[in-house]
Amino acid sequence: MPGSDEAAAIRLLLEYMDDPRFERVVVDTAPTGHTLRLLELPEMLDSMVGKLLSLRDQMGGMLDGLLGSEDQQKEDIASLREFSERIERFRAVLCDPERTDFRVVLVPEELSVVEAERLLDRLAEFGVPVGTVVVNRVMQDPDEVVDADADFVAPNHVDCEFCERRWQVQQGALRRSQDLFRGHEVRRVPLFAEEVRGERLLRVVAACLEA
Repeated sequence: MPGSDEAAAIRLLLEYMDDPRFERVVVDTAPTGHTLRLLELPEMLDSMVGKLLSLRDQMGGMLDGLLGSEDQQKEDIASLREFSERIERFRAVLCDPERTDFRVVLVPEELSVVEAERLLDRLAEFGVPVGTVVVNRVMQDPDEVVDADADFVAPNHVDCEFCERRWQVQQGALRRSQDLFRGHEVRRVPLFAEEVRGERLLRVVAACLEA
């Protein structure tokens, strides 16, 4: 069924929101299209639940044979109303800047910037606050991005023509995205020569995001 994956994700998020063990829930979302479908789902489900309840009220006894006993119908209706209320609360949390911070992550390439612009526009329509834009895999010397007590292999923009050309592409994308960054905290994460794994590099990335 279309939207079933997103519906399952929202149900799980609602469970985490109500779980007293967690102070913060972090969601690493899928690419833009999937993320927007996830954000659209609360309104769609809320509308669907409202239509079902309205249909039940209008049709009354005509649906008794299809919907089971009266007690079962009351239980189902109560469940639908409760889910509708939870969806409304979930939507309120998404739009509350004190409780939600949606961080847009992009790489400094034109297509990624266009996708980020589209996502920011849609998030604004949904009323979802975006506090931070993270630019990942920037071909800069990590020492220029963050003060970390570590030795890194940095891109060679002098003797490496490939590095220099890629850096020019990135700079063009970064210039194009200046309007995108306006009004947001911008964090840069450099392109490392090795895969980001283990405590050492994770601490460096964390420092970039906090800088």
